[in-house]
Amino acid sequence: MNIENFLNKIRDKSIHIVGVSGAEGSSILRLLISHKIDNIKTHDFEDKNKLEKSFKLWHKGISVGERNKLFKRFLNDLSKTTFYSGKDYLRNILSADIIFVPQSWRLYKEQNQILYEAKKRNISFYSLTRLYLDFSRAKVIGVTGTVGKGSTANILVNALKIKYKNVYFAGNESWMVQLIDKISMMKKEDILVLEISHRQLQDGFTRAPNIAVFTNIYPNHLDEVSWNDYKRLKFSLALEQKENDITVLNYDFPELRSIVGKLKSKVFYYSIKNQKMNTKNIHKYYSLIMNSKNTHYKENILAAATVIDLLDIKIETFLETLKNIQALPARNQLVAKVSEIRFFNDIKSTTPWATLAAVRKLGKSCILICGGRTKGINYQHFVEKIKNEVKFIIFLKSELSDNLKKLIPHDSYKIFTDLRKAILFAYQKAEKGDNILISPAAGFFYSDFIQGKESIRKIVTSLPLKE
Repeated sequence: MNIENFLNKIRDKSIHIVGVSGAEGSSILRLLISHKIDNIKTHDFEDKNKLEKSFKLWHKGISVGERNKLFKRFLNDLSKTTFYSGKDYLRNILSADIIFVPQSWRLYKEQNQILYEAKKRNISFYSLTRLYLDFSRAKVIGVTGTVGKGSTANILVNALKIKYKNVYFAGNESWMVQLIDKISMMKKEDILVLEISHRQLQDGFTRAPNIAVFTNIYPNHLDEVSWNDYKRLKFSLALEQKENDITVLNYDFPELRSIVGKLKSKVFYYSIKNQKMNTKNIHKYYSLIMNSKNTHYKENILAAATVIDLLDIKIETFLETLKNIQALPARNQLVAKVSEIRFFNDIKSTTPWATLAAVRKLGKSCILICGGRTKGINYQHFVEKIKNEVKFIIFLKSELSDNLKKLIPHDSYKIFTDLRKAILFAYQKAEKGDNILISPAAGFFYSDFIQGKESIRKIVTSLPLKE
């Protein structure tokens, strides 16, 4: 079934969109309106007078002009629906035939209790990711893993343009505009790269990606799902593949290797610890790949290079292109240099493993600012390593600081409730040549410490020069 057939099938159904001001909901609304579907009920937890703020927050990475243009179009689309917001949120939702939901809906259990009832009644749920997977005519490359999936996908998108005219990217980012309204334009000779988290798979799919890439797997999000369920969701991308599909696995993770016997697809490995497990070409160019000068993590480069190799793009050409591929925002991103001290924004590192990787990339002349919600993660390994990897740790008062302050020597950390004060203290403590890394190692850092307050860039660029 293609997207046109699907939309015709649901045209006369009772259709509801939850979280319509978000990046996912607004994109699905655009798709339905552009296909002249008019029996739509839309829902947003925010009151109508806060809709603009909510929409622009979920589209914060694009330019102000483009955001304003998109919001104007969104309001026009919304006017063609029955809109329920604030106290009326989810009104009549149990009368739906199909409900389009954002990946985050399970995080807000109190507001969304009635959606669990809808699930029990077997009302069809669709996520944006399911639409991409089920109905894309383009070859789909799905990139998943606990750490590095977005960065690997970003490298792939840019490198694939060497060979393919049309390469589309749909990820897990509020800075990007979703592309589901353009799915009808995608052709079989095009490529669609998807960055896929476990939440995006919870509402199912019927067609797996043509190429599934697994960067790694760690016990993450244990406050939402069990470790076994987390693995099950991630692994479903590969387990549902067919004989002609391809699975690319990081050989260095035994948990990933454990599923190989259950797969129908063709399996290829990449590895830093065991070079012989790489494809023939990757093994041949391994030293060149590892020594290439760029801002990307070597594991992510190796994952992308393996896919590039399997699609018959020359590794030499890939490495030349790699020099000009910019890293995604908030991934070990240099914000500014003040008085010979460098400040890095790494707030997308919401796990201990990602933060450790960022610290190791910068070296031991590093002051770490971290904090957030621990998501049920065990931080023992992080504590053992981080004590010897950084000059000093600054916590933002949070679940992370409450848990870790008992495990770290009292004179090697300090706790603040405010990001500006934390950055100012780090700056005062730092010496010329030091790096100050803002890398949460935990969840919800942006919403708890930045949203509605000063940006990291604004704080850093307002710091006075040192004498």
